[in-house]
Formats: sequence, C-alpha cells, structure tokens
Amino acid sequence: MKPLFFLSSLCLSITLFSQSVYISNITLIDVKTGKAIPGQTVVINGEKIEQVAAINKIKIPAGAQVIDGTAQFLMPGMTDAHIHFFQSGGLYTRPDVIDFRKKVPYEKEKAFGLQNARDYLHRYLRMGITTVIDVGGPMSNFVVRDSIAPSAVFPNVLVTGPLFSMVDRTQFGDDKPIIRITNEQEADQLFQKMLPQKPDFIKIWYIAGNAMPAEKNFSLVKYIAGQTHKNGLKLTVHATELNTAKLAVEAGADILVHSVTDAVIPDDIIKVWKEKKITYIPTLIVGLNYYRVFSGRLPNHPQDLAWANAFAYGSLTDPEAMTDTEMPFVLKSLRKTGIPASELKEDSIAGLNLTKLQKAGINIASGTDAGNIGTMHATSFLQELEAMQKAGLSNAEILKASTINPAIGFGKDTLWGSIEKGKNADMLLLEKNPLESLQYLNTIKVVFKNGKLLNADSLITESPEEIVQRQLNGYNAKDIDAFMDTYSDDIELYDFPAKLISKGKEEMKKSYAGFFQRVPNLYCEIVKRITIGNKVIDHEKVRAGQQTLGAVAIYEVKNGKISKVTFIR
Repeated sequence: MKPLFFLSSLCLSITLFSQSVYISNITLIDVKTGKAIPGQTVVINGEKIEQVAAINKIKIPAGAQVIDGTAQFLMPGMTDAHIHFFQSGGLYTRPDVIDFRKKVPYEKEKAFGLQNARDYLHRYLRMGITTVIDVGGPMSNFVVRDSIAPSAVFPNVLVTGPLFSMVDRTQFGDDKPIIRITNEQEADQLFQKMLPQKPDFIKIWYIAGNAMPAEKNFSLVKYIAGQTHKNGLKLTVHATELNTAKLAVEAGADILVHSVTDAVIPDDIIKVWKEKKITYIPTLIVGLNYYRVFSGRLPNHPQDLAWANAFAYGSLTDPEAMTDTEMPFVLKSLRKTGIPASELKEDSIAGLNLTKLQKAGINIASGTDAGNIGTMHATSFLQELEAMQKAGLSNAEILKASTINPAIGFGKDTLWGSIEKGKNADMLLLEKNPLESLQYLNTIKVVFKNGKLLNADSLITESPEEIVQRQLNGYNAKDIDAFMDTYSDDIELYDFPAKLISKGKEEMKKSYAGFFQRVPNLYCEIVKRITIGNKVIDHEKVRAGQQTLGAVAIYEVKNGKISKVTFIR
C-alpha cells in the first residue's frame, strides 16, 4: 500500500482520487448508536462510501491510496436544517422586524446576501456542515441551489421558495420571501410559480395571535398540506405556539421548524407526533440573538469573531455609532432595560420541550435559523449545539440530531447522514472525539465532500479588507485573542511616516490587552475605507471613555495576516 500523506502536514486544499481510497485504522463515530468504534477501515470509491469494516476484515491492495487514521476520528458531515440564504445575519437583513431602509436600502442588503452565497457555503464546509437546508426565501433561492452550489465543491443544498404565509410583509419589495395566501386560488397560484423550479419541500408561515387565531386558517393550511403531499413533497411549518403546532400537525405538517415556546407540550400530543413521525427543529438561539443585538449585549462568541462573514457581523454593532435620531425607539428602550424576562421564559420553555421530545423519541434535527439578525451563517451552528446541550441533550444525541436525523426528516437518509456503504462520502476527519466534547468539533482537519478531500484550513480565503474588518470586530468586542489573531507574528506599528512604535505580536498584545481593560465604552467606527491592493486605508473615529479621537490607519496585509500598520494622527 501507498500512504497518501501524514494528515498533520496536509497542504493540498482539494485532493481528487482516481482510485479507491482507504482510510485505515480510524475510530468511527457511529451517530446512530452514539458509539466510537476504533480500528475501522472506510473505503471511498468516487463519490460514495464503498465499504466500512474492521481493519482486519479489509485487505488493502498493494499500491492503494491510504490515509492513516491512527488516533483520529471520522464522523458524518453535519447538517444545518434551518437557514436562509437571503438573510445575512447582519443588522439590516429584516426590515419587517426593524426598519433601517433609510440607512441601508433593502435592495442593497438583498444583493449582499446573494453575492455572498458562495462565501457562506465555504464557511459551512469549514465548520463541518456538508448539507444546508434553506427553509424559505425569494425565488433567487433556486439560483443558489441550481447554479451557485454546483459550481464548486460545496455543501448539499435543499431549498424551497417563498413561504405560504398568513400575513404580508411589504418591506421586502419585489421577489418576496413571504407571500400572504388568503384562499385556495392564491395557494394554487404560488404552487404554479414554484413547482417548475422543483422545490425540495414546501413551507407555511403559520402565524397566529389573538386577532387571528390558528383555527381561522386551519382549512387553508390543510389545503396547502394536501397539495404539497399530492406533489410528492414534505411540508415544513413555522408554528411557535402549542395550539398552532398541534393544528399544523393535524393539517399535515411533516416538520416543525421552530420550538413551541408558550407552553410545555402535553404527553398526548407528543404521542401523536411520534406516531406521525414528526421532525422537530428547535432553533433555540435565534430569538435570543435578536434581543442580544438590539440591547447591545452581543456575546461575541469565539466562532463568530473567528469565522463569521466579517462585514455582516460587524454591522451588528452599528447602533454604537448612531445618533439619537437615527436609533429606533425599540433599540433605545432595550439598551436601557436589557433582554426582557418574557424572552428568557420562552427560552426556558423551548429547552424543556426539547428534552421532553427527545426522551419521547421524536426525531430532533439541529437547525439555527441562520441569516436572522445576530445568527450568523455557519458560525452559529456550534452555538445552537451548545444550547441543545444546556437544555439537557447528551453529546451523542446532539451529534445524531446534526447528522442522520435531518437526513431522515427530509427523506435523504439513503444519501447522507451516517457513514455506511452506498452513502455519499460526506465525512469529517477530526483530531479529537466529538462524543467527549462538542468543542472537539473545532478539531476538523479534513472535510470529505462527495469523496473529495478538502483541507479544512484552506476552505476560507479572505481578502485584505475582510481581514481588516475582522480585526475591527475583535477590537470592538475587546477580545484580545480575536483581535491579535488577525496580525502576523512580526507585526510592525508605525507613526507616519516611518517612526517605529512597536514590533512583534507579543509586545503589541501586551499593550492592547491593557488598553482594552482600562478603557470603558471603547468603540471604533469606520468613517471611510479605501482598499488598494493589499493595503486598506481606514479613516477611524474612536470613542474611548469620554473622548472621541480621529485617525487614519494604513493596514498592509500579507499571507492572510496584517503585517504592518501606519497611523496618521
């Protein structure tokens, strides 16, 4: 046999194989049983898994391509079962929730989402997510699935089009992601528009309240469910109240895409859901993230600072630079009062319902609702898993919910979700066992996508402007590690034109760490930015305590790190 490489020194970004590849002596993560099985060999042939067996059961032929998996772990690629490509995760992405269209026109924000679809897909792969499911958006969703996703080695993409909705959202302009349906004829018209695009499923936004109880639209929901199943598709339903979720399942829902947050789900309802094989996607973090952003209490999770789209994430702190007239009342209020107790109560109920459904054997699938304000594409996934763990699920249950369960829920379990003969070779090779700690999902070395080997560290390549924005995000978060991670070891800081004021990463880190600790209300706003080649020139306005200072910083980026900064004060 011919060893292909030592994984610790892997340098190729994508490796294509011309013959069967043997991953030898690997510890296999069996997500169905929640066990780690050592001493296994997995054989990849083209895009498929050809064989899985104990190392002594497979004879590796002479000259074969072999990956030595000793002391490493292999698990299926993960699935985020609830995302929205048309939303960026940034502050301006939901004008129906908070309207900043005078500051950033929604058409610009919408174009940002489509332009960054490739970027999001790269980030999903880097986080070990080999399948994403977009549960509702404009018709441009089909462009992402049919044109963008096949153009490179990207995750599997399932999509639907606009939501069949009980309410209208005029703020979205043309090509709406949400369309109000008031009768069967309007439902048929939306089906006629969508079905030629071959949606992977259908979604209803089953909105209810005191003025419009769920019963009022039950017959219409049931009609849409019937048309969905008539066309061989599964029905997903947004239903966050117990009564609405109960009626959604009675009408024909296959998948509930959010938690029930107003009441604990009774046992008799859970029994019905289990009999009907309902899939439940809890999306625990999305609601709280809105309040975190609006109240100015963003937690700045390390995943977001390190890997989120830097521009979308950076926009979340824009209110820090807003005047009183620019800031909406809801932001002013929440910045004074903090996260409301009602939201924390809903989070608690959502967690209780998740653990209760898990114990009852309901098919739970991990999903983030990424793209909503504060819930970033790709980097929110581990945060969702951490919330599931906090609610009481074990690591094994969470990994199952992130791999085979969504495949089962969306009818794709013959294709992916576990490491078995005949399935797509969508797998992750890790240095540590994720059954022991969810944090070990950060030890991914290799992503296998349809049998192609991708070096995890090469999956995201950022422009100089993105790198400079990332360091700004770390600065505004006062996170010294995230801030310094964007700088090279031999970083040099100068006062214009050529006065050296600091050399080396450790010296710089020591200086800024003290600065971050001493200065309250620290915030840097970019007044204007110019990018020329590998140089990014920022006109910065810095609030430090009671002072506001202005400066120009010239950043020079080499090999993905900031190597030199010149300040013009």
